[in-house]
Parts: sequence; C-alpha cells; structure tokens
Amino acid sequence: MRFKAVTAAAVFAVGLAGASQAADVNEQGAKDLLGNLTHFLPDDLVKSGFVAVTPANGHYEVTYDLQKLFDKLNVTGFDITGLKPLMALATPQDNGLWNIEGNNAIDVTARSKPGSGPDAEFRYALASSSFAGVFDPALHYVRSMDVKGSGIIVATKTTDNGVQKNDITIDGVGYTLSSSSNGDPDRLDMQMGGGLQSFYDKISSDTEPLGELKIGTIDFKANATKLPLKALNEILRFISDHKDTKTLSDSETAALKALLRNAMPLAGSLDESVSARDISVTTPLGNGGLQQMGYSFKVAGPANAMNADFGMSAEKLTLASGLVPQDYVAFIPDAAELQMQVPNLNFTALMDVLQQADFNNPAGTAAMDDKVQQAMFPDGTMTINFPKISAISGLYDIEASGSMRGWLNETDRVSMKMTVLARDLDKTIAAVQDAAKTEQDLNQLSFGLMMAKGFAKTDPDGRSRWDVSIADDNSVTINGQAIK
Repeated sequence: MRFKAVTAAAVFAVGLAGASQAADVNEQGAKDLLGNLTHFLPDDLVKSGFVAVTPANGHYEVTYDLQKLFDKLNVTGFDITGLKPLMALATPQDNGLWNIEGNNAIDVTARSKPGSGPDAEFRYALASSSFAGVFDPALHYVRSMDVKGSGIIVATKTTDNGVQKNDITIDGVGYTLSSSSNGDPDRLDMQMGGGLQSFYDKISSDTEPLGELKIGTIDFKANATKLPLKALNEILRFISDHKDTKTLSDSETAALKALLRNAMPLAGSLDESVSARDISVTTPLGNGGLQQMGYSFKVAGPANAMNADFGMSAEKLTLASGLVPQDYVAFIPDAAELQMQVPNLNFTALMDVLQQADFNNPAGTAAMDDKVQQAMFPDGTMTINFPKISAISGLYDIEASGSMRGWLNETDRVSMKMTVLARDLDKTIAAVQDAAKTEQDLNQLSFGLMMAKGFAKTDPDGRSRWDVSIADDNSVTINGQAIK
C-alpha cells in the first residue's frame, strides 16, 4: 500500500507541476494537465486514450481506463474481466496548492485462454479505497496524503497435475503522510505511518490444505529530514525530456551534473521501522508462531560520515516438534535481537565521483564502480559494528557486542573484536548435557561449552565474559590468551 500511495503521489506530482496554477478550471487547464500526466509515457500509450482529463464542477476529473491500456499493451494468453475506469479529482486552490482525492473499488480477474498452457486464474479485489491529499506544485510534491482500503483479496489458482490455490485476504490497510518545512524552501521533512490488519494467506490443493499464514497487524512508520524533493523531480523531468537522446551534449551533461549536485545530500536523516504482531504458521509438518517481529533502519550524520544502522528483533518464537526435534524445543529463544551498523559512509565523495562521470560511456560502468568503492572506503576496508546481539530463553541468556573489519579486495582477510556475555552458564551446560543423552549431535556442543567455561572471566554481576580478538592473520586470543 505504501508503494501504491507513493506512486499515486508521483503521478500527480508530474502532472500538476506543469499545469495551470490558477484556481480557474477550464478546457485549456485540462489539456495542460493531460499533457503533463502523460509526459513520461510512450506516444502510442498516450494516443490510446487510457488517460483522460475533463473539467467539471470546479475540479478536473482524471480517468484511467485500464481496459484501453491493456488493449494497447496487447496482453495475450489471458482473458481479463472486471476492468473499470479509475477516477481521481484534482482541484486547484487560490493559494497555489492542489487538493487531490479519489474513491475506487476494484475487482479484476485474469484467466488463461484455452490452449495457452495450464489453466490459471488470478483475482485482485479491493472492496473500497480512498485517498485525499494536498499537492504543492512549487516543490512537485504531495505535502499530505491519507489512504485507506478495505476488503482486499488476492487469489490465484492453477491446474497442472492437480489444483493449487493461494488465497490472501486483508481486512484493512491505511497510510498517512505529512510534511513540514525545515527552513529550506526547496526541502521538506517528512513523516509517514500506516499498517494493515488481519492478513491471512491460505495455500491448498484440491485434496488438502498445505499451509496457512496469519498476521494480526503490521505497522510501519518512517521519518526523513531535508528531502530535496524539487531537485529530484527536476532530475526525473530531465531524464524524461532526454529519453530519446542517445548522446548528451557537453551542455546537457553539465546541466545533469548540476541537478545531481543540487540534490545532494539526498536526506539529512532517514529512519523507518516495521513491526508485525501475532504471527502464526500452520503446515502439515507442524505449527509455529511469533508474538512479535520487528525491523528498523536508520541513516544519519554529516554527508561525509553517515552511519547506517539496522536492527531486527523477535519475541516468543514457538515451533512444534514436527519442525524441531523435541529435545531442541527448550532451546528456542523467547527473545532475540540483532543490531548492526555500517559507520562513516562518505556520500560527499560519492557525489565527487558522479561529477567526474562520463554519462555517454556505458562501458565505463565497471571503472565507475571501482571509483565509487574507493571513494566510499578509501582504505580498502569496511567496518561493521554490532552494538548488540542477544538471545534469551529459560535455559540461557547470551549477549554479544563488537565489530568486524573486512578487506574489500581480499575476501579471506578479516579481523574482529567481540565481547560475549552469558548468564547462568552452568545451567546452560547442564541442559545441553541432559539433551545430549538422546541427541548425540549435542555432545560436541557440550564439550565446546565446557572448554569455553575454562576461558571465561566472571563480571561483578555474575555473568561469564569472553573478550575475543581475531587478527587479520587468523590469530585468535580470548581474554588475552592465545588460542591455537
């Protein structure tokens, strides 16, 4: 849904930016809007008339006739039914902004034609959807957007040595976007958020169910600062205006590089997070689930030394013995977390490389890749930090942190420093030894834990500690003691 909302916003951004900015609605304004909405499209698609603009009742009615589009694309092998025109309204305001809105329902089915191969059917339905927002032509950007949808169905069926079905339903989806000024007239700060409720996916054959996936909710939020929205739109327009140009002139190359320079940095900061709750999986081999799973990503810092942070987490993982041997079930973590960071990314140097690029020489792509790598990592190495890696269950509590350094042109050359902490290590060893009585593979793990205990130090809080160092010559030390 987020991608669809952004796509819709982009279409209006291209179209409304070049249309008449007066609040008057007339035939000439409709022609201008149509020309801009179809600016990026091939001429044969434009002539098909699948996009139409009509002035009516103080606004422009924009219609997308999907049947005409598919007829022009000459889609073969499938019969498509249920295609209906989609409509949106664009209303210019006296303050120079545009209100945009739309309400549509979709129920489209595509069936393979007889003799074109195995019988196949695909259905996409959306009981209701709506969007409303405000577009700013000065920035070529939708300043706000509210998108809602309900009753979503995605279903596929194939018949080839039996019937295979995949039926997806989603009760509802929602997406909101808002923006605010940060003092720079050509840049905006942006906030996004949304999610879906009750995702259900059932996979089955003509004789039995094969699996089910249920997700109670998925929520996401994202924030970005200092987005060069106007500059990015100008780059898109330049590309469109020169889509048929085989070789750029010196002045055109200079103009493109100037546009790229104006767009940097692409953001002051960017972060997003996604959280899914109440996940359950059903299979003939056994069932499993997660109470919660999360993902996060963040980029921040000065343009010449930005940090990229990644994070993943999971809580209350359950797996049936059909998927995991019974003796292993107790070792499944109740909670796990991974945090990673790639520091000191030099996007300023990347921009310097682009300024020297020859856009008329595609053969130089490999050389350009080498220059980009040298600019971003001038010493030929990449460092990855691990602020936290942890796993907790009733039998263990382990946490690690540290960093790893790799040489880009020497894949076998790596160095690492890591601190590992474990609580109640004796309890963990005893559990592994007990499970090893029936699971012989755990004997080696038991032996390894006993050796690790011998190297451990004890912190004031009672946890066992290992400070591990691996040099790029493969030598290893643990708590200062060399290991062969």
